[in-house]
Amino acid sequence: MTADSPHIQRLKQAGYRLTQARLTVLEVLESEHGHITSAAVLGKVEGINPAIGRASVFRTLDLFTQLGIIRPTYIDTSLTPTYVLMHGGHHHHVICTVCKRFYEFDDCGLEALTRNLEETLDMRISGHLLEFYGLCAACQKRSAAPA
Repeated sequence: MTADSPHIQRLKQAGYRLTQARLTVLEVLESEHGHITSAAVLGKVEGINPAIGRASVFRTLDLFTQLGIIRPTYIDTSLTPTYVLMHGGHHHHVICTVCKRFYEFDDCGLEALTRNLEETLDMRISGHLLEFYGLCAACQKRSAAPA
C-alpha cells in the first residue's frame, strides 16, 4: 500500500486522518483483494497489530463503507457480509452459490445505464457493485456426478 493509493487519497479528500487502525484495515483489505468477512479482518488486524481494538476495526469498516471504499455483499442472505474493495468506485463479480468462490470481471457494460440514470434521476453516480450468482463448472460437475 502506497501513499498514492486511491483509497488513501479518498480518506484524505474526505478529511480523515490516516490512523494506524485505518491503515492496517486497508492493508488487510488490499492484501485479500477485498473479499473478506469482518471476522477475518479482525483476525488479520490482530495478527498485524494486537493493540488495534475490535471497536476500531468495526468503526473503520463502517467509515470505509460510508466513503465507498468497500461495500458489503451478502451471499445466501447471510447476516455476515463479505466486504468487497471498490476499485475506482465499482466492482463486478460472479459468486458460486455452492463453493462461494468469487470470479471477478472488469467490463460490466453499464456505462450507458449509468449515464441514463444520472440524466433521468439528475444524480451523479459515484460507483456500483454488480453481483451475479450461479454454479461454477466444478460444482456443476459434482452435482451431475452419480452418487
